[in-house]
Amino acid sequence: MSPISRAAWHQSVGAVVIVWMLVAAAAVTAHRFVPEATWLMVHTFTLGVATNALFIWTNHFTTSILRSRPPRSRRGEALVLAALNVGIIATGAGMVAGHTALTGIGAGILSLAVLAHAVRLGRQLASALPARFTFAVRAYVMAAALFVPGIIAGFALSLPDLSASMSAALRGAHLSFNVLGWIGLPIIGTLLTLWPTILRTRLPESAERAARRYLPWLAITVVGAAGGALAIPLIAGTGLPSGLLVGLGVLAFVAVALAILVPLARDTQPQLDTTFPALSVAAGAVWLLASLVVFGLSLIAGEAIVVLSSLGRFVLPILAGGVAQIVLGALGYLLPVVAGGGPTAVRVRNVRANAGGVWRVALLNLALAIYVLGSVSLVIVAASVTALAAALATVYCLISALLPVTPAQAEAAPPPEIRRDGTRAPKPGALKPTLAALMATSLIVVAAAAADPAGAGLRTAQQATSPAAAAVATTGETTEVTIDIKAMRFVPDLVEVPAGNRLVINLENSDDQAHDLVLPSGAATERISPGATATLDAGVITEDIEGWCSIAGHRQMGMVFHIKVAGSADTAPSPEHDHSAHAPAPRADFDLAGEMDPTRYRDPVLAPLPPASGPVTHNLTFDVTEETIEVAPGLTQNIWLFNAQMPGPTLHGRVGDTFVITLVNKGTMGHSIDFHAGALAPDEPMRTIEPGESLVYTFTATRSGIWMYHCSTAPMSLHIANGMYGAVVIEPPDLPAVDHSFVLVQGESYYGPDGQIADAAKIASGQHDTTHFNGYPNQYVAHPLQVTVGQRVRFWVLDAGVAVPLSFHIVGGQFDTVFKEGAYLLQPGNELSGGSQALGLMAAEGGFVELVFPEAGTYTFVNHIMVEAERGAKGQVVVTK
Repeated sequence: MSPISRAAWHQSVGAVVIVWMLVAAAAVTAHRFVPEATWLMVHTFTLGVATNALFIWTNHFTTSILRSRPPRSRRGEALVLAALNVGIIATGAGMVAGHTALTGIGAGILSLAVLAHAVRLGRQLASALPARFTFAVRAYVMAAALFVPGIIAGFALSLPDLSASMSAALRGAHLSFNVLGWIGLPIIGTLLTLWPTILRTRLPESAERAARRYLPWLAITVVGAAGGALAIPLIAGTGLPSGLLVGLGVLAFVAVALAILVPLARDTQPQLDTTFPALSVAAGAVWLLASLVVFGLSLIAGEAIVVLSSLGRFVLPILAGGVAQIVLGALGYLLPVVAGGGPTAVRVRNVRANAGGVWRVALLNLALAIYVLGSVSLVIVAASVTALAAALATVYCLISALLPVTPAQAEAAPPPEIRRDGTRAPKPGALKPTLAALMATSLIVVAAAAADPAGAGLRTAQQATSPAAAAVATTGETTEVTIDIKAMRFVPDLVEVPAGNRLVINLENSDDQAHDLVLPSGAATERISPGATATLDAGVITEDIEGWCSIAGHRQMGMVFHIKVAGSADTAPSPEHDHSAHAPAPRADFDLAGEMDPTRYRDPVLAPLPPASGPVTHNLTFDVTEETIEVAPGLTQNIWLFNAQMPGPTLHGRVGDTFVITLVNKGTMGHSIDFHAGALAPDEPMRTIEPGESLVYTFTATRSGIWMYHCSTAPMSLHIANGMYGAVVIEPPDLPAVDHSFVLVQGESYYGPDGQIADAAKIASGQHDTTHFNGYPNQYVAHPLQVTVGQRVRFWVLDAGVAVPLSFHIVGGQFDTVFKEGAYLLQPGNELSGGSQALGLMAAEGGFVELVFPEAGTYTFVNHIMVEAERGAKGQVVVTK
């Protein structure tokens, strides 16, 4: 078999890079629908695109620079490239599946491929004759050597139970070794030879001297930045700025890079080259270095743990603005050259690669700038889609550059760039396509802002007032108020203003997310970031007005603000000012962020059972009452209760125990009870008894679990939703003791009018108002559970329904024990078996989970069907040292 030609080889391996480009684009497009989306978006590019490109082209440049004899066979290079991609795929599969062992195997294969690549380059360097640009090859070898500890740090990040400081340290080291070392170092080394080649000129001696002097220092700054990151756990808690060392390392990298690149840019070619490769590479270098400066300064000025835990704002400009543009620009020059076919074919391929080049570069960079600097959600989305479209257009051009050249195309090829008289052919102008890209981007921004005028700070003209309002005389006086935003509420949410006064509202945002205030007149604030303030001139107040936060979902969650004319009667908003006609209006008679009645607090602690030598009989009386109690801050309902509790008392026993329950109906209607923990014919014990009657319900617990009980009188859904449910905990045999045990019973409420019973129509349609643990929404946010670091904690969890499923999750926690519906799904002891993030339960299902909190902090437990958490199914665990 004859050896593969250089053109055929580069067409094949170029296709590998292009396939990874398409995979990366798919990951970005479908990120909302795939697991581990952030990891995939970043690493399909950094590992798939950039790493494959670096393997291929550093091999190519090494052979060219050292003038090595072309390899007789590409088999070894192909095997290393294949191993690289197997490692990338295995690592990605392990991350997506949450399989640590597979991630480790992938990282190991990846590391071996990198080492093989470094050995190949090192051998060529050692056996080569002296050459002018050996400093670039040394940069490639150093980069590969730095990549291996970066891979190890990346794998360590996938391990469970990392502290916040250790996670930040590993993330900082991973970024330093991989982005600065593996990607940044060879990019700068390659630019020294590639940039003059793109410009059809020679490398200036000034740039060559700078490269020989400073490239080794570039590797030293990478090690310094990584070392500074790994020192974060040692610095954290000392009062010293934990990001100082790693930030200085990043800035030192930029400083050394500038010392190398400034002479290169200054002394190559003064006039602007408008070809796609030159524009893309230049723009990418500016984005890369500027983004790294911002990143380094952020690390120095901020807390390293915070900065390194929220890398999203740095990743896009570094990777998409910097690395991607350099890679695309380099390929735009290299692929037409190496695809072969002779000078005429190369010129045809260059035309394909450069088609619309100025337009593509301008559009991509304008969109990226809007994305980075913008704050309006729809504008940001439109900018990201535009940037992706521009990048995909470049991918299309690269694919086109690899396609065969027909005789007709060769006949129509443009003349050589260097004419016979030594002059250059004129380059296409850049002004018109740049202006066109600017105009297109502006139209996209305007369209997105028009679709979200509140987010963009655009307001409609003042609407005409009603006849009654027009009759109010203007006083010429101004009322000024200060309103705070806390916990998704305006505080206070009502102000009174004398009729005819002008109202000025000073708005302070003490919440943890952005909000605004919009009035029916069109007057509104811009989006106010956390900690920021804004002033709104509401104009002359002539009638009662209702304002709201315009961010999607916030109004429905209760962010409503009322302006009342002093002395006016309470009235519903007039139809012309009712902007909620197309959305369900939030109930105004309760406030999930308000203060709860302290008598409604339900202690979730499950006390340990006393020692017993055999089965125990539990005798209890359940009184059924109908009482009006607070069910949410500011709202009461007439609730039907077992022993004046919602949910009813928690029963606790072991397998073999007998429960004798005397049910006494002290209400005004028929009620009953059904214990799922007992297996017996329902006819007698579960019958409905009338007011004043009683029955004795006896059952023996023969199986372990957390079992529901409830009233079974028709309509059963109404009786359960109105409070008649509870839990029976039957411990499995030999259940180990734990430091803390809690019982959480989820239910949902369908509120009727204040003081009345649940709304049966809402129950039938599934339109519940709140979801809660132990009968009251958000009560464990107001009264968090308290545990200590290192203690084992067990949560018994029951979904009482009526209909809402429960996905029980603790933010920041991982369960090492899961027991669901009578069986262990996961037990500690075999660490390779993994962990659990959520206990999924349907109505009337239950189980328990266990975990150990590794460090102090506040952990939130939620129903991870997040709309239910936002309706009140959440609480907090405060973990102290």
